[in-house]
Parts: sequence; C-alpha cells; structure tokens
Amino acid sequence: MHNSRLAPHEMLDLHELIGMKNVCAAKSAAMMNMVNDPQLRNFLQQDVQTAKQQAHQIQSLLSSVTIGGRY
Repeated sequence: MHNSRLAPHEMLDLHELIGMKNVCAAKSAAMMNMVNDPQLRNFLQQDVQTAKQQAHQIQSLLSSVTIGGRY
C-alpha cells in the first residue's frame, strides 16, 4: 500500500488483531507439548507458523500506512 490512510479505529483494530494472533500462536505452541498424535502436532506447528506470519504481515501493513480521519 502506497500512501494509504487508516482511520484511528482501524489502526487500533489491527493492533488488537496482532495481539490475538500472538496469543493464538502461544496457545498452539503450548498445546504442542501436550499432544502425542503426530498429525495434531503438525497441525499445531503449522498454526503457530501461520499466526506468526499473519501478525508480521499486519505489522508490515501498519508500518506502511498513515493515520487518516477527521480531527
């Protein structure tokens, strides 16, 4: 996104989403230690990687936009 603008509430929503993705990654990582089934472990490992990647992508988006809106 080049010269994109987000409203302040959109910025807050994206920060909340990053937090949620990080919590999901942490929960899946913790659950991996309790799982014996290889397929479930693999699923949880993929979930951790996906959540971390998505959090990083959202952070990159936030870094590339400016805050718009009326004041």
